[in-house]
Amino acid sequence: MIKNFVETKTINTKSGLRLLLTSHNVGFKVQGTDSEETSIDISLELNGNIPDDLMLDDMLKVNYKEKENELTIDYKEPDHIHSQKARIEIIVPHNTMVSSKLSNGGIKLDDLEGDHNLESHNGSITISDNKGNTICTTRNGSLKLEGCKGDVEAKTRNGSVAIRSCIGRMDIDGENGSCKISKCEGALSIDLENGPIRIIEGAFNQAELKNNNGSIYYEFLPVDKGAFSFKNKNGKILLIIPEEIEFSVKAENHLGNIRIGLDGEYDREKDDDSQSIEMIKGSGKVKIDVKNQLGSIQLMKEPLQKDVHMDFSSFGDNISDIFDQIPFEEGMEKAKEAFKKVKKSFKNMNFDFSNTFENAMDTLEKNKDKIKAKIDEEIKDKKHADELKKKFKETMESVKEAFYKKETSKGSMSESRMKILDMLEKGTITSDEAERLLKALGEDDE
Repeated sequence: MIKNFVETKTINTKSGLRLLLTSHNVGFKVQGTDSEETSIDISLELNGNIPDDLMLDDMLKVNYKEKENELTIDYKEPDHIHSQKARIEIIVPHNTMVSSKLSNGGIKLDDLEGDHNLESHNGSITISDNKGNTICTTRNGSLKLEGCKGDVEAKTRNGSVAIRSCIGRMDIDGENGSCKISKCEGALSIDLENGPIRIIEGAFNQAELKNNNGSIYYEFLPVDKGAFSFKNKNGKILLIIPEEIEFSVKAENHLGNIRIGLDGEYDREKDDDSQSIEMIKGSGKVKIDVKNQLGSIQLMKEPLQKDVHMDFSSFGDNISDIFDQIPFEEGMEKAKEAFKKVKKSFKNMNFDFSNTFENAMDTLEKNKDKIKAKIDEEIKDKKHADELKKKFKETMESVKEAFYKKETSKGSMSESRMKILDMLEKGTITSDEAERLLKALGEDDE
């Protein structure tokens, strides 16, 4: 049986309202307005064993305490009844504080001025254009904030976090979900268990980022001073530090490489599998501390290029040359023939895959040891196996190199330098060979 309820309730509230929301299986949308009164727009479609005398008030309890200026809205469905379509929209004064405790339903706030405490299980939390502090707790649901001013404390499990164009202190504790923050300023603290962290155009003057099983990507905007800490266990750390920043960097890595793409001198120390670097530029008032265990550390001047088109035609030729020299064992001829067919697909292919480049490189980094082990397993001739592994490594490095913007445009480069970089991008020379040629020209990029 299906039954519909459509109703609008109006309540004479005041500015400075306190709104308390609880529900099971239904979410809420709360919109700010210049009016002091509150309106509740309800539209429900129920399915199940529905009694004929069931009324909306049996499920939706609305109680306003005028003295406290407190409005409570509680929705609970009777047993054996489920909402197929549900919409509860609440229009309130701009100055409203919201508290929610929802199960199987999300909440959306827009254009409010107030401090909020929001909890949602199996539902998302979305906040836009809010002025005030917010505490958010979500399980099995995403958290999105945009255009907000105020401090944010967020705890999420099994859900992503996305924050854009916000100002304030942000404290995020997450598990099993990604975290992306773009064009924000203030102070930042992130502790993530499983998932990537991406900070785009970060104008924070203080940041502490920790990750357990995922990458860390942070783009600095120019700042005069600040303290920044980046710690990871199982994933790479990539920091984009523009030339305007006068920094002091300390980086330590246990099992992984440290790649420096910044101008200036630095000290490097190695001890067994561990290594560290120290680098200071100018006043060094921007303190950057980087620690990793099982992943690379990369410090670069420029972010990854957008709208990058890569020509893979030479990639197939490079690997094919090695395959042709390998004395394939029985059963490997089929693999060789299959590769030759795949090689043809590389010819004249240009891809725009800048948005997925990092994911692709992460996959290669994670599996490169398995790839090398497979080469050793299948190719018994050690010389040829080592040669193929070397070519694989060089190809990876040349592809990564091509994705970083150079300090100088090609228009201002010397003709010799342009030729060297073009050869590197085409894969006709390795990154090591390119580095030696640039040094010979006195134009070493790093």
